[in-house]
Amino acid sequence: MSTEKRFAFTGKEAVELQTFELGEPGEKSVKIRTMASMVSTGTEGIVFRRAFTAGNHWDQWVKYPFFPGYSAAGYVTAVGPGVSRFKVGDRVVTRNGHASASIAPEDQCYRIPEGLSFEDALWFAFAKITAMGARVARYQLGDRVAVVGAGLIGQFSARWAYAAGAAKVVVIDPVAERLRYQEGAGSFVTLAEPVAQCYEKLAEICGGELPNIVVEATGSARVFQDALKAVGRFGKLVLMTDTGTPEEQRLSGEVITRGLTIVGAHDPQERPEWNSGIIAPLFFGMCLDGRIRLNGMVSHHFSYRNPAEVYRTCMEERNTVMGVVINWEE
Repeated sequence: MSTEKRFAFTGKEAVELQTFELGEPGEKSVKIRTMASMVSTGTEGIVFRRAFTAGNHWDQWVKYPFFPGYSAAGYVTAVGPGVSRFKVGDRVVTRNGHASASIAPEDQCYRIPEGLSFEDALWFAFAKITAMGARVARYQLGDRVAVVGAGLIGQFSARWAYAAGAAKVVVIDPVAERLRYQEGAGSFVTLAEPVAQCYEKLAEICGGELPNIVVEATGSARVFQDALKAVGRFGKLVLMTDTGTPEEQRLSGEVITRGLTIVGAHDPQERPEWNSGIIAPLFFGMCLDGRIRLNGMVSHHFSYRNPAEVYRTCMEERNTVMGVVINWEE
């Protein structure tokens, strides 16, 4: 038994650093000393602000105390009975929350390969979520792709499309500061304006036709409708983000007149042929060989000691925040 620390939301826009007792790992589980964790600014922001409609699935999920976070990396410090994949001292990343230590089943831990830092490995959570979108997009060589929204989900959605061989990957966001995180990551085209204002530019960039695949990555009910109008004839819209107010989402006439397909993708949609265990080594390998580039993606580093400052920054400085890393080293 050890005394550890963790972030806890105790109410709307209320967060504190709590002390808790962590036991020893059980059957086929490992104990991990966290070196760093990463904030999901979109999901954690919605939860922190309680920016969702009463009675919907967000409301049913968020109960207090709520323990945020789903990307943490560190060292294995103990292994339970039956563990065969890991030993003490191994470096792993998990989908655990913001805490100084945690316990996880060994099949939910992913080995960090030599040459990849803890900080880079933390991106696995967002890479995995967006890999679900890449799968349902069914990219083919030469596709024309637009990603609407250059937050964390948009950043990795664009990288998967580029790595899959799309001829054009256009990233659209009215906040120009977010678009700079595409620099050096590949041959992207960026448009610093709302998607509703750039349909003609999109068609020009894509050789006279609108994109055949559009990824909606904003979490905005209003932008969903605008993004549908950016999809070319018989094209596909991949809905990657979950709004707190789904009842406000509306279809546009283009769904019928252009024969569009809408498909949703997100974290829980694992299947035997496409899951975290397959995606993790793929993503890590592509980082190491340069097909996916992460340089400069972290915008903020924080000590674990002041969680209120972490979330104040994420909420009040949203236009400049991208990767937010919490350092758990003493």
